[in-house]
Amino acid sequence: MPPPMKTASPPGSSIHSVNSDKVGIENDGASYGFFGRLVEGFMSRLRAGPDDLVETMVTVGPVEVTEGRGNGNGEKGAQFDDGGESGGVHSEGMDLRGERPNGVSSFKAMASLVCVIAGTGTLGMPHAVSETGWLGIILIVLALFMSTTTGIMLIKCLYINSDHRRHSYEDIARESCGLVGYYLAIVTVAINLFGCAVLYVILASSLIQEMAQEYSHTTITLYIYVIICTGFVLLCLVSTKSMKEVAILSIIGASATIGVVIIVIGDSAHMRITHAVETLGVNHKVIHWANIPSSLATIAFAYSGNVVYPHVEHTMRYPKQWPKVVWSALTLCCFLYVSVAVAGYTVFGDTTKSPILGNIPEGAWSIISNTLMVIHVLLAAPIMLTSLSIMVESFITKKWPSFAEGSTLAQFAKRAIDRILIAVLTAFVAAVIPYFGDMMDLLGALTTCLLVFIFPILFYFMLGGMKGNRWWTLLWYLFILIVGIVAMIMGTIDSIKSLIDDFQS
Repeated sequence: MPPPMKTASPPGSSIHSVNSDKVGIENDGASYGFFGRLVEGFMSRLRAGPDDLVETMVTVGPVEVTEGRGNGNGEKGAQFDDGGESGGVHSEGMDLRGERPNGVSSFKAMASLVCVIAGTGTLGMPHAVSETGWLGIILIVLALFMSTTTGIMLIKCLYINSDHRRHSYEDIARESCGLVGYYLAIVTVAINLFGCAVLYVILASSLIQEMAQEYSHTTITLYIYVIICTGFVLLCLVSTKSMKEVAILSIIGASATIGVVIIVIGDSAHMRITHAVETLGVNHKVIHWANIPSSLATIAFAYSGNVVYPHVEHTMRYPKQWPKVVWSALTLCCFLYVSVAVAGYTVFGDTTKSPILGNIPEGAWSIISNTLMVIHVLLAAPIMLTSLSIMVESFITKKWPSFAEGSTLAQFAKRAIDRILIAVLTAFVAAVIPYFGDMMDLLGALTTCLLVFIFPILFYFMLGGMKGNRWWTLLWYLFILIVGIVAMIMGTIDSIKSLIDDFQS
């Protein structure tokens, strides 16, 4: 395992950020690379026994800490036994997860997670259930347990076997899997951010086009609306410098999503009560095995948020309450998902669309729900692209330090150039592939399954977190890993086939 980095990024500096001063790494295992490290790590776990642990036991508050043999570079690390809520203790005895007086309350941290996670993925839940039948409801709940497990595991990776706190998802990837893992994580995060922004532009453009056709009878092609929506996103993107300036947008977005969920549930209930649903002639299935991987990829997209977890945990006053925070936030999101999925699938059955807004009958509620979602996605897209821009600018600054120098006007001009290019690329992809449902499936399978289900398990394993776990816990971790891999591979194949069908039809 590479030696711990000594530099640190400012706490809470961005949502999906990269610490540009830590791209390089001292890697004394570089001679055999990531896969050699993986094999060696696996064999060392098999050989590990009770004698590998030092007998000294240190107790810090309620957390019992077992000092271990270190990180393989002659430096002492720490292994933690606190009932599954591992904390961190500095080599000098300082509790890295002790109270942070300037931190926010656990409730605010939970609210932040809900604002980040609850979004457009909610609109795909009814269609995900229609693809698999009523089994989809079980998959939504199963994904809750899987994503919560990996969410807690990811935060453990910030502290385990280290005398410092790792600061981001990318830090964890680098220190656990070396440069290969680091760059793989960076690329996956970048694709996820860019894909989400494209998805938001597609949805906003499609909804505006539908409303214009229904109520003003105009026939403007979709790419015109794509250009208009991207122009608004670019305006927000260029006028902001950091994530602090756009964080409030996530709150507005989450509120809009909750409003849409209420409208969908209310309208579905009204159609059920008035027997309007009987005129639709829809069918329902209990289970459809073939569509499970692609549906699980869609569901995984709705739980995506792992990349921001380290930043949210860093802002908490009581970081040891993280398991309660992530459980509460994801359970609330799961409640929203199950509610809208049951309501939508009960009424619309096998005719359920993605997004579910396409099933709401014309009228005032349709206008309100579409408008709310347009507001949400147009405010959420700048968050994604600002995060991506910060990653790009950090990389450029690392290679060419002069990029960050100059007057305020010069820095603004440099920042504007790369952000304009990113926005243009976003508009191009959205105009060429304007298929919301299949794009969401592809994004969920290709990136979210990696970020939410696969990477955290691998990071935790490579950092030594598996040692000391009971066999049924290890089986649960293995189950999550296998499900994530299968959903990623099969979901990607299915979504690509669907996109090909979209182009051919």
